[in-house]
Amino acid sequence: MNKNLHIQTLRGLACVLLVLYHVIGSNEYHGLLVTDGLVRWFNDGLAYLRMPLFTVLSGLVYGLRPFKRGGNSRAFLVGKARRLLVPMLVVGTLFALIQSKTPGTHEGIQHWYLIHIIPVAHYWFLESLLWIFVLIWLLELSAILSRPSGYALIWLASMILYLAVRGPREFGITGAIYLLPYFLAGLAVTRFDLWTALSRPWLRGILLLLAVLSVVWMGLPQPDQDRRALSILVAGMSLCGLCLSLPIEWPWLARIGTYSYAIYLFHVFFTAASRIVLINLGLTMFSVQLVAGLLLGLLGPMVVDMVASRYRWPALLLVGKSQRKGSNSAGPTSRDN
Repeated sequence: MNKNLHIQTLRGLACVLLVLYHVIGSNEYHGLLVTDGLVRWFNDGLAYLRMPLFTVLSGLVYGLRPFKRGGNSRAFLVGKARRLLVPMLVVGTLFALIQSKTPGTHEGIQHWYLIHIIPVAHYWFLESLLWIFVLIWLLELSAILSRPSGYALIWLASMILYLAVRGPREFGITGAIYLLPYFLAGLAVTRFDLWTALSRPWLRGILLLLAVLSVVWMGLPQPDQDRRALSILVAGMSLCGLCLSLPIEWPWLARIGTYSYAIYLFHVFFTAASRIVLINLGLTMFSVQLVAGLLLGLLGPMVVDMVASRYRWPALLLVGKSQRKGSNSAGPTSRDN
């Protein structure tokens, strides 16, 4: 199996699932306002995989280029802040401003003095991920994650925290608690070279069985349901493990995956624009809006990344790339995380 192609393919899959989520909408106030039916059920059910898969892949990619004890802590932390917080502040604020001024968009910022203290839309993920990197940095300094026994203890503690502690919404702390077990699971794959174990048919069978049992246990998915449940944690872990275990290597999807960060940042601009334009043109057929929103939500951010990456300040402000000339983050071990 070509691991780089496999990872980028899964990144591309995560992007497709995320863009579909925002095209279809999370509830009666977002997207195409689908409130029931098979499409609604499908979109709600993908919540067990969408953000968990993004986070598992973030941990896995970090594991390819981890912070090492004795390394440059300042460079590591500043680099993560640059990559995550700068685009969050610039793109997230731009999104909030456009959303508040554009007719046909759904909802908006209620208290501007709390912007980014209360995370904006899906940009909560960036704040939450930064907290995780700070924690991982501290754990790497202690070397506890270098030993399987210490790693297992920390992973178990993260799952207990996930189930027992909500945490404040401010600064994305509750999101960090939600994501941490998945990040650690992804990191374990690269740190302890679990690829061979994941590829074994018997383990795939167990992961599939766990996913099915946990989904059956939960019953039909509900929109925006509480994610802090053991059944959802089991479903998310097993589905992500199943994705990693299957030899999925599709070049066209991997191409999308190389732009996963830009797609995460910018897809909402294009999905909303697609919906508003099509409605104004009288093209309200669901299938047309779905396909157009998905294509624009994927291709638009890819173009933004290609253009912004040519110039130092747009590269920094829009996608958090280093101002060093010639820096490129399109590859499989890009500085996305």
